[in-house]
Amino acid sequence: MLYTGAAKVDAVKLGPANIKDGRIEYRRQKTKKNPSGVLISLPIHPALATALAARPVTFTYLETGQKKARSPKGLGTSMRKWCDKAGLPLCSSHGLRKAICRRIAEASGTPHEIMAVSDHVTLSMAQKYCETFGRRDMADTAISRLVGTKTEQNLTNHPERFVKKSPNTL
Repeated sequence: MLYTGAAKVDAVKLGPANIKDGRIEYRRQKTKKNPSGVLISLPIHPALATALAARPVTFTYLETGQKKARSPKGLGTSMRKWCDKAGLPLCSSHGLRKAICRRIAEASGTPHEIMAVSDHVTLSMAQKYCETFGRRDMADTAISRLVGTKTEQNLTNHPERFVKKSPNTL
C-alpha cells in the first residue's frame, strides 16, 4: 500500500491486472470530483516491484488466506492486528497513504506531485505534507538565489507613503 498511495477501498482491488508497462494503474474510487474514479498511473517503485515479485500470482494482492477478496473494512481490521503484532500500535493502512505523501514532501516533492500520487482533490490538503519538511533547506535556497543578484533600488511602496516625516527629532 505504501508505494501505491491507495486508500483501503482501492488497495483491496489491486492485482496483476493493474500492472501495465511498468506502472501500477487503478481508478481512485473515493473521489467527489469524478464519481467514475480518477485514473492513477504510477511508476512501480523498486521496493514495490520486489514485494510483488515475491508474491504468487493471485487475483488481488491483498486477498485472504482462503483466496477471497478482502473488503476495505476487513483490510483495516487485519492491518490493525498485523501492526499490533509487529509492535507498531500507531501504524495503520491510512498511515501508509499518509507516509507516501510525507516521503514525497521530504524528498522535495511539490504539492502537485503529491496530488498526482494520492489524488487529493485540494491543493491545501497536499500542501499540509509540505509545510514542515525541508523548510530550513528551502530558506537556504531562497536566500542563496538573492546572493550576487543586482540590488534593486526601487522600493515597492511609494516613497511618500513609505517614509513619513515627523517633526520630532531623535
